Amino acid sequence: MNDYQQQDFPTAAVRHTAPTQQSRPGLRVTPAILSGASAVVVLMLFTVLFLLTRQPDKPAVPVAVATTRTAEPAPTEASPTEQATTSEPAPTGTATFTKTVDPCAVTDEDLVKKLTLFPDKSQIKAEECVWSTLAPGSGMPGNMQYRLEVYVKVFPGDLAAAQEQFLGQRQEAVLLARTSTPAEPPIGDASWTTLYTLPGDTGKGPTTATVGVRVSNAVIQVAYQRHVTEDPAGRLTKGALDVARSVAEKLGTSN
Repeated sequence: MNDYQQQDFPTAAVRHTAPTQQSRPGLRVTPAILSGASAVVVLMLFTVLFLLTRQPDKPAVPVAVATTRTAEPAPTEASPTEQATTSEPAPTGTATFTKTVDPCAVTDEDLVKKLTLFPDKSQIKAEECVWSTLAPGSGMPGNMQYRLEVYVKVFPGDLAAAQEQFLGQRQEAVLLARTSTPAEPPIGDASWTTLYTLPGDTGKGPTTATVGVRVSNAVIQVAYQRHVTEDPAGRLTKGALDVARSVAEKLGTSN
């Protein structure tokens, strides 16, 4: 080995330093990232605590609702108007009468005198004739005052119109009398009667019996009135029936 080989060469000292944060590759941790991570951790902790402490859902219990049932009204009797407008069968047959009729001419004069004693006739409407007992000044007491009204109307060729008029008159009579009854014995194709008393100024009536009749396409109505508070013997009803029957018969022979 020569001198050259054994000669020592000076060497440079190498300084070893620890790597710094800036020298490491990867994500850089900042205060904003640390703050966000902390918020996530806190949110997860609250979520876990909520799930651990939450009570299991209970099935919904239906709540009973108190209901009040309105009492149904008790059945009541039909009003007079409802009774009078009860559906009636449509009239059948052919219209018999073709000419108008004078009610004064088809009413029996002897029957009028019997029922009104001293009749005083008046006619304001073509289809209505009225007889009244002479005024009290003639010496007749108040309870001997009578009034007889006879209505006759023909509906040429129209049974339906006659039926409508017949039912309408019955309805008006029932509004006062509160009820109606079939005529006994029956008159014509259909008939009814009513009886009612009005108070009057002196408390003496009058009391009125009314009879309605339909004969084919003609309508008859008779009202017989007296200044009394009652008619126990039924004389007013009988008188009105007699006149209505007489007019119906006369009507059949006048056309």
